[in-house]
Amino acid sequence: MNPPSKVFAPILCLAVALLASPALLGEIEWDDVLRVTDNIVCTCGCPTTVVSACSCGRAGEMNREVRAKLEAGESDEEIYDFYVAQFGAQVLAAPRAEGFNLLGWIFPFVVLGLGAGVVVATYRRLRGEDGQDSSAPHPERTVDPRVRERIQRELADLD
Repeated sequence: MNPPSKVFAPILCLAVALLASPALLGEIEWDDVLRVTDNIVCTCGCPTTVVSACSCGRAGEMNREVRAKLEAGESDEEIYDFYVAQFGAQVLAAPRAEGFNLLGWIFPFVVLGLGAGVVVATYRRLRGEDGQDSSAPHPERTVDPRVRERIQRELADLD
């Protein structure tokens, strides 16, 4: 039988290798930088463009800043907070889902639901499906005898 240290040593090494994140090892991939910069608007003054898609010099600087912060072990939220503190909330491409900004995430779906309800209600109303039984006979409309007589006279005059 193997001593416990010989059995657990390889397992421990494997666990450490699997749990070691790239940030701890200082190996940040370009995809990690893009993940963060996809939500930050470039501050170069060009038309509103996210840093990951902007090709100006300022975008390159911001990419290097984000990479350095990721290598230092900062989280995405900490990096976003850094840029929000410098440039305000408008530096984020998508507003955070908190406080008043929550309306920006919820309101479009509420309007879409209400619009769909109006369309369905209008369609049913125009089709006569407002809760009445469609197989029930519709009440016959009666025409005033005086109006009927006048119509008959006018039709006779046309001949």
